[in-house]
Amino acid sequence: MAQHHHNYYDKRIAPPLSKSLGHYTHSHHNVKTSPYSCVSIGECDVCSPLEKKTMSYCQAYGNKEPVHCEWTDAGLDGQKNQTTVYDNDAISLPMFQACPRVKRVEQWHLIQFESLNCGVAVLSLLVVVWRQRTLSQEQHLHLARRIGSMECSAVQ
Repeated sequence: MAQHHHNYYDKRIAPPLSKSLGHYTHSHHNVKTSPYSCVSIGECDVCSPLEKKTMSYCQAYGNKEPVHCEWTDAGLDGQKNQTTVYDNDAISLPMFQACPRVKRVEQWHLIQFESLNCGVAVLSLLVVVWRQRTLSQEQHLHLARRIGSMECSAVQ
């Protein structure tokens, strides 16, 4: 009698993928055509320190944007608004996606940049005024010395 060893991943335990996921692999990140489409429903925000370490959407920029997603695969028509399909090997719709810039952070950076430029402009203006006064005083002293030396040579 030959013994038959059944693997945990035996096809009798896990239903075939083609029934519930179309022609996609287990991971929706590895397919060329996504089985869902998403629309932004909020503004970009900074990820928490924990999210930056654990969530894939926070890895690229450190920011996240809330999204509403729906399944686009024809095989999943009856489950358009379900967030998870196929419980044994779940593919979940994302609730966030990566985004490059957070509006309030960019505004703060702009204010800092403009403030720095204003500070440099004021400092530069003070240096120019100080330098003009110094040169004017030097010219005045130089002229006074020449006049003084001319008076001394005229008297002799």
